[in-house]
Amino acid sequence: LEEGLDPALFLRVHRSYIVNLGAIARIEAPTRDSWCAVLKDGKRVPVSRSGYARLKELMC
Repeated sequence: LEEGLDPALFLRVHRSYIVNLGAIARIEAPTRDSWCAVLKDGKRVPVSRSGYARLKELMC
């Protein structure tokens, strides 16, 4: 499934989650070493350390 998605639009942020980058409203850090993506519809998706690093690369 992941291979068929446009990497400019979708990103694996956790081993269990692939998100549409356009659906992310913000990234929160509930604790020092954990992150979650808050989507525009209010859902929260966990973000792994490597997923956070990839997100930072894309957003900078």
